[in-house]
Amino acid sequence: MRTDLAVIGAGPAGLAAALAADRRGLRVALVDAAPQPGGQFYRQPAAGLRAERPRALHHRWRTWAGLRDRLATSSVRVLTEHHVWCVERTPDGPAVHALLGPEQEKPAEVRATAVLLATGGYETVLPFPGWTLPGVVTAGGAQAMLKGGLVVPGRTAVVAGTGPLLLPVATGLAAAGVRVAALVES
Repeated sequence: MRTDLAVIGAGPAGLAAALAADRRGLRVALVDAAPQPGGQFYRQPAAGLRAERPRALHHRWRTWAGLRDRLATSSVRVLTEHHVWCVERTPDGPAVHALLGPEQEKPAEVRATAVLLATGGYETVLPFPGWTLPGVVTAGGAQAMLKGGLVVPGRTAVVAGTGPLLLPVATGLAAAGVRVAALVES
């Protein structure tokens, strides 16, 4: 596939960038490993779970709904379940190499005039005594369990670490019925 712009990452930043480029008349491909757009922040529950109130899992739902609705009416080509493993410079411009689907068995390539990386944040976990014990998960892991699988890591949680993810995770867990015993920002 050929396009003007390949945006890698379908979280809030990638969605906003893809929509802005689309409004300016560029042909845009939005490439993401997840089964649907949203990224980590707006991760959606698996369709088979039939979540009755997915908005309860998210902060700034109206922002997400606006992005989602604009994407649906745009001409952005959304390529989900594309696990990008390499971006290569070629004489014809960048080539984005990905593997398709959950099993990542079939290759795919997107050729673009330009590539925008919007891969979002990620956790850097510092080991601490007890970090490998059962029931100990990262803040991002707890958020992924809640938003993607509609499960919580336990009835009581201590949310600890550093960064902007802690508060949304703590409030999400509390809204799901988890007793947040402490929120500890280093």
